[in-house]
Amino acid sequence: MTKHFALLLGGIFLFVLGTGALCADDARPEAKQLLVSAHEASDLSAILPYELHGTVVINPATSNEKKGYITIYRDHERMRSELRVEDYQEVKLVRGNKLYIYRSTPLPVPMLSLLAETDHAWDKLAEDGDARMSDVSRKKVQNQPANCFEVKGEQRRRLCFDPERKVLLESMERQKAIEFSNYSDVDGHWFPKRITVLLELATKETPILTVEDIQVTKAQFAPTAFAVPPHAVEFDTCENMQAAKPVQMPRPEFSPTVARRNAATPAIHVYGIVEKDGSLQNVKMLTTDTELQQSILEALKKWRYAPAMCGASPVASEKEIEIPLFGEFSGSGGEGGRRGR
Repeated sequence: MTKHFALLLGGIFLFVLGTGALCADDARPEAKQLLVSAHEASDLSAILPYELHGTVVINPATSNEKKGYITIYRDHERMRSELRVEDYQEVKLVRGNKLYIYRSTPLPVPMLSLLAETDHAWDKLAEDGDARMSDVSRKKVQNQPANCFEVKGEQRRRLCFDPERKVLLESMERQKAIEFSNYSDVDGHWFPKRITVLLELATKETPILTVEDIQVTKAQFAPTAFAVPPHAVEFDTCENMQAAKPVQMPRPEFSPTVARRNAATPAIHVYGIVEKDGSLQNVKMLTTDTELQQSILEALKKWRYAPAMCGASPVASEKEIEIPLFGEFSGSGGEGGRRGR
């Protein structure tokens, strides 16, 4: 009896161990399944060709509020996006493996790089599908239950999904969150009618950018819809281009006088092109302080990147960076010159 009892206990112990290992192995597929389900529910490529229209609001409900619109035409290997905010205009055109960019000013408007892929910003499968993922947990997002997990990739973030519609509700990083709400459908595929970018401050979240009244409709386009804009800059591009990554980014040194003089502007917006050799060229920045400009330019001469890649080939790409005058410096910034799906 004792021997049989011991064998029984041993069998239970092995079963529990095996079940625990199985649960641990199942944690990743469960998170991956949320990405796959959201992709299947909200992938607009299934209804190509289509067009998207939305109202853009920068700094909503503040004295510095600015309004405009975004329009996207997408037809398989061709895509055109046009963004207007007051006097600023930006056109991006993809035809095959070429990207053309026209702007009405030499420097992009800060934050608007977040709109580069508005028509599938809520579909994270291609971006996060191969990353390490945490177990799925239950949280409350936008006053409703949500299934959430951590993506442990190059940029750590939390993704939360609606358990009923299988769509993305929130993508949260360290200092920024993007909410997707008011979902509607076109031909059985979901899209959010509102996208809100929130900046995480010490005491609260503050909306800094919204795309409102988003409409998606099936469409047929005339050939002129994809004509190259005059004075556009041309880049090589490809499907799922790998973005340029920082390798060496020494922080600029600012004198106390320069820091005091720019106390009302805690970060400087810098734009440049990461060339195939990894250097940052064609640098422009939002400041008229010549001493500050010189300090930043001296540091940027030493910056090096692993360039953007199309397969095994390096390609030039745009880069937007915020350089803080105070506090932590990560060297991170928005990507430009990227192609969507």
